Amino acid sequence: MNSYTNDWTRYLSHITLLPKPSDIQRGISLFPWLAFIASISLSLFFPIIVEARPEFATELGKECSFCHLDPAGGGPRNRVGEIFEENYFEFPEDFDMEAVTEEVKEVVKRLTTSLDFQTAFIKTTHVSEEESTIAGCNSCHSSVDRFLLMQAEVTFNAEASEHVRLTLSNNAGTTMNAFATVDAIPKHLYVKVGQFRLPFAIKQKDHNILVREGYGLGSNKRDVGVEIGGSAGKIFYNAAFFNANTGAAKGGLGTFGAQLGPIRAGASAILEKSTEDWERLIGAFLTASYAGVSIEGEFNFGNSGEVAAFTPDAVDSKGYYVGAKYRILPQFTVAGRYGLFDPDRKVKGDAGQRVTLSAQYNFIENGAISLFYWANLANADHNADDTTKDKGTRRQLQGTDQIILMSRFWF
Repeated sequence: MNSYTNDWTRYLSHITLLPKPSDIQRGISLFPWLAFIASISLSLFFPIIVEARPEFATELGKECSFCHLDPAGGGPRNRVGEIFEENYFEFPEDFDMEAVTEEVKEVVKRLTTSLDFQTAFIKTTHVSEEESTIAGCNSCHSSVDRFLLMQAEVTFNAEASEHVRLTLSNNAGTTMNAFATVDAIPKHLYVKVGQFRLPFAIKQKDHNILVREGYGLGSNKRDVGVEIGGSAGKIFYNAAFFNANTGAAKGGLGTFGAQLGPIRAGASAILEKSTEDWERLIGAFLTASYAGVSIEGEFNFGNSGEVAAFTPDAVDSKGYYVGAKYRILPQFTVAGRYGLFDPDRKVKGDAGQRVTLSAQYNFIENGAISLFYWANLANADHNADDTTKDKGTRRQLQGTDQIILMSRFWF
């Protein structure tokens, strides 16, 4: 979703044109900076996720495919999405949907490219030069403060025909997406074949969400298979069949939900056999958005073993997250999220909890800066340190915080 960044860039380009301090307009223009500083001081630093989010779909009452090339949502925007982004996530008064649609139909076999480049400086509250553990984007233990290349992804989209698109993306030498999408029944049914993100619950760009990390569903994970999906009125659905991490394994998942006004909700389920046992994961999710404020939440639980033994007592793990976001200005957003993941309900004190606060500012049309504060909360039930061999786990349970300054550019 390349749209977020464009807003930041535009906004920053106007900073040099601010009036003199005595001018009232300057006070108004400086508001985003004052709000940015105030939000930092109130919440110790805010991190935000720069991504086109499901709240836009709820605000517009449209499916994600209304603004994106991929009918499943996410990734580069189509011409409608570009106009929406260029106008600070609103459509101009003279917007003519029919004219834009005809313009797009005339362009066949078009090749579009996009570049998403992100760097970050990660500072942790527990730094140990002796351990020399390099800070990672999802590190929860003491590490060496470090600048990191978070993303350098190039995406190519080719419209082979009006109903067939080819997508290929490569991130710093690693192939992420490589699939073909066919609009079998436009808006109602699409088919995707190749390597892609598994369409589970809320589509997230952030792969550091505690629950997604625990279940291996981060946005940086891909698998090979077939996906079908679409919508009918207010209802949306999808299903996928994939390799389940190994060539000999297999898995499947499905999602079913509906959008009612500003609320989008549904449930997803995965069933896979990556080892000798079957593993199941079920998640319920909800997104709501109104007047620049959006909330989202997801609750997941899973287990492994015989399929027939899937009872409440057999649930091995559970996790959930709930977050809120407020778009103060088109270029400035603050957000917060709380997440919990318990990998094994039978083990006392192994649950992780994380509060993430963020602020994002689009300083130019194709650039944004974000400030994140991660608070990995201490677990009062954790075992004594001298009985815990895994230092990373021990420090996570004690609570290790991180401050992340992120810069992002996309074209």
